[in-house]
Amino acid sequence: MSTIVSNSAMVPMETHHEVQSFLYCEARALDDEVFQDWLAMLTEDIHYWMPFRENRYRKDKRPEPTPKKSASIYNDYYQDLLDRVARFETGMAWIEDPPARARRIVSNVEAQYSDTEGELNVYSNLILYRNRRQDEEAWFVARRRDRLRSVDGQWRLARRHIVLDHHVILDENISVFM
Repeated sequence: MSTIVSNSAMVPMETHHEVQSFLYCEARALDDEVFQDWLAMLTEDIHYWMPFRENRYRKDKRPEPTPKKSASIYNDYYQDLLDRVARFETGMAWIEDPPARARRIVSNVEAQYSDTEGELNVYSNLILYRNRRQDEEAWFVARRRDRLRSVDGQWRLARRHIVLDHHVILDENISVFM
């Protein structure tokens, strides 16, 4: 897990605005279920990871979860994301028929230079509201640690690490991208 204080420099205001605009456009593409547009915002080596949340006492000094050693809700690479989108687009994903209404609110965006040229570490908070049918509602609150990469002058999502604030997920499924 990243610390709040970092030796990396924050990006200038213009770059920060580009990063925020990228995240807002990404959220809108997902809200509007324009999944092909969303996929175009990703790098082909993306890693999209959301581990299960574990309650620990402060004195518990075990290492943080890792993608290779920990149970995850998502531990996806580009092909996995392509497959998930293809499944949604078949119309056969029963949990999404009728389609859910979702809204993502992205906030507290911070962007710092990474140790790799042309890449940024981006930190944000996410609230996702989803409503299905008449009475099924779900709220997801999470923090995200992203790596954005400049590809042909455009930002692309290369890594996403999502940590839900929930310990118990009170919803039937998490069939949404965060």
